[in-house]
Amino acid sequence: MIKQATSVIQLSVLALGLSLAGCSKSPGDDPKPPPASDERPTLTRAECEAKGAQIVGDIGDGAIHRPDYVCASGQPPIGTIQPAEGEPIATEGEVCCP
Repeated sequence: MIKQATSVIQLSVLALGLSLAGCSKSPGDDPKPPPASDERPTLTRAECEAKGAQIVGDIGDGAIHRPDYVCASGQPPIGTIQPAEGEPIATEGEVCCP
């Protein structure tokens, strides 16, 4: 009876181990966020507003930093906001939209 219980436990542990091994992730499986666009010039908030544009903050998904991002106007951002001295820093970033 004890021998049967031990065998059942061993089989259960083996089955659990095999099922967990099938779920493992390799480091290459993690999606990487798209690189920020280095082509956009940087502007302060004041420079953006002086151009008659509006400041749009990222909601946390990195969308505004993608090269294919377009503003509500259908146009790409004219620049990435770089806070001036003493201005608050947007954690996720901001762009200047025409």
